Amino acid sequence: MNTVDASSPRGMSPVKKLVIIALLVALSVVLERLLGYNGKVLNISFGYLPIALAGMLLGPVPGALAGALGDFLGAMLFPVGPINPFFILVAAVQGALYGLFLHQPFFSRWRLILCQLIITVVLHIVVNTFILVPIVGKSFLALMPARALKNFLFFPVEVFTLIKMQEYRGAMEGLIK
Repeated sequence: MNTVDASSPRGMSPVKKLVIIALLVALSVVLERLLGYNGKVLNISFGYLPIALAGMLLGPVPGALAGALGDFLGAMLFPVGPINPFFILVAAVQGALYGLFLHQPFFSRWRLILCQLIITVVLHIVVNTFILVPIVGKSFLALMPARALKNFLFFPVEVFTLIKMQEYRGAMEGLIK
């Protein structure tokens, strides 16, 4: 008989993982689309926290799945503009990065800061701005200042909330057992 050890997230049953991912995706949609600000050029929300939690607790693949599903469902249920598969891909990469950097048995603030810095600079400021250029109809350089300012101002908030979430990781792992 093949049994699954439910005492660790790695040995968790696939159904349980999917349920946890679904709950985190739903929480991400609520935090991002209902409780956040979503403009065509700037977004401010805490929708990244459940995606980071999926990556932290379950790994890069579930983190990517949670990121992609959260972005897709949020865009379908609460559209701000046209659905663009590139935004979904960026959200998946973000979830995978959280999993790669934070799904470690030990905690390092430098790993967390580096992870968020890569996400902020590469994904949010550069890649998402390139994706927005044809949608908004403005040049990359016209969009960049406001997006860079918002992302660099929000960066310490993101790092602080991720550190706090990491501090309660043991309690969250206990909840999913």
